Amino acid sequence: MRPRTRLRTPLIVAAALLLVISLLSLGLKRAPILKKMEGAVIYLTAPGLQALHYVGRTLKGVWEGYFYLVGLRQENTLLRSHLEEYGQKEIRYQEALQGLSRLEGLLNLKKEVPQPVTGARVIAYDPSLWSRCALIDQGQDQGVKKGLPVLAAGGIVGRIVDTYPHHAKVMLLVDRSSGADAMVQRTRVRGILQGKGGNRCSLDYVPKSADVQEGDLVLASGLGGIFPKGLVFGKVSAANKKTPGVFQEIEVTPAVDLSALEEVLVVKVVNLAITP
Repeated sequence: MRPRTRLRTPLIVAAALLLVISLLSLGLKRAPILKKMEGAVIYLTAPGLQALHYVGRTLKGVWEGYFYLVGLRQENTLLRSHLEEYGQKEIRYQEALQGLSRLEGLLNLKKEVPQPVTGARVIAYDPSLWSRCALIDQGQDQGVKKGLPVLAAGGIVGRIVDTYPHHAKVMLLVDRSSGADAMVQRTRVRGILQGKGGNRCSLDYVPKSADVQEGDLVLASGLGGIFPKGLVFGKVSAANKKTPGVFQEIEVTPAVDLSALEEVLVVKVVNLAITP
């Protein structure tokens, strides 16, 4: 019984539509009784027809909207994919640009140093809290020896303290075991640059009478036969003459960010000077 009940309403609507069409086709030849019947049928079926028309338009709009949303979702997914791809390309471009800038800095430094040098990459840092060392990918087979100075584009990094066939360990300037003869560029005052851990050094044994100011450049003096004269150690970040004793308390910040090294130069010959 249920299937018949479901089919009854569409059959009635279809019959009504057929009747309306037939009545309309009579035109001017229709009898008055047919006109009355036509009016009655239209009166009874018009709401249903209007409702069917509204439902049809609504279903059509929903269907078209569905396909529009599906297409829009696919387009958004494609655009998002393109944006991510362009973002990755931009990151790679910036990395390549920064790498090129660092290499240009090393090339300019190589022109200033009259000694032969070899390029190396920093591949690891010493995890110890007490020492500040880095491991590079050049070693004994590439002519790297203990005691050779290591440079970066901004200035001096440290010196080689251990060598292996294809690697070498670099003691950084800020290591507490690091020490080198240095001088203040502006006044030529000399002292010993001593590592203090972290990212700082001190310029020790400078008399209180000496003229040292914040912002002064600290250079390698060339004495000691390790670092070529005139290369930059760093900059004076604080100078205090009010401490006890006969020496000033001078803090020096290295010119190179020693915690973010990537490429360096190893100078293969020492005891030669460059123009400061």
